[in-house]
Amino acid sequence: MGVIQDRAVARLTDKANLAQLLTPRARLLVEQTHDLEHERIDSVTALRVRAVTALTPLFRLNSRRGNWSQVVPSLTRSDFAWEGEGAEPVWIDVLAEVEVDLVAETDPGGLDSLVVKAVDAYTTLEQFRAQFRFLDLDAFMRSHGLTTVEDLRESGEYLRTEVTLRPPPDFDPADPVNRRTVSLETALVVGDPADVAGAVRAARLVAAAARDRPLAPGPFGVRKAPYALAAAFPVPGNLDPPPQQGLSQAEIETLLTRAGIVAVFLN
Repeated sequence: MGVIQDRAVARLTDKANLAQLLTPRARLLVEQTHDLEHERIDSVTALRVRAVTALTPLFRLNSRRGNWSQVVPSLTRSDFAWEGEGAEPVWIDVLAEVEVDLVAETDPGGLDSLVVKAVDAYTTLEQFRAQFRFLDLDAFMRSHGLTTVEDLRESGEYLRTEVTLRPPPDFDPADPVNRRTVSLETALVVGDPADVAGAVRAARLVAAAARDRPLAPGPFGVRKAPYALAAAFPVPGNLDPPPQQGLSQAEIETLLTRAGIVAVFLN
């Protein structure tokens, strides 16, 4: 696999070629690295590779915590913590800085109105209960040791807040306000079609080593991972000799997609 891996790394460091390989997987790259709770990707319009670095070492952050104590000349106890990079790196075969242009629908949030009213016009528990939509009155009274409406009234004053959310505008994919550019880094490992599990393990090691890295905030979604993970494979049919009883290209892609890893294939 040495010569094949070298050729794969050389091809992947060509920015135009890498962009062509990653463009069909651009949505997955964004979803790997961003929590899109309030955004929905409508379409991807372009992907650009801004920079490529071959064979990048990634050092896992190690931490140690403990304590020591002494009894002479006096009883002393102290805690200590240490954090630093590990000695053995995890290797990223190709690290790419990527920009993805996309059209997305975003929930802008916001309040249309907020009204707070005192709850005091009640003489029975049912009248009090009717003034709230989301209150388990029985559980509330049990937790506070209340049994009667008089207990409820004497326990304190109650307020009801009515919140009306602002409805979002109709989504227009052609509106420039819905265009976004998302910057991310993609960590690629070169895999062997005869050992797909090995490529998954290599990608998992990269994710584990990068887990504690600081995440820079961005203008789209919430960053949740420093790298999008990808594995690059030579097309199984192009290998000489071909892998024995290996997975097909479609099977490799399905397996990696389920693992949250982008699969690309080099012809």
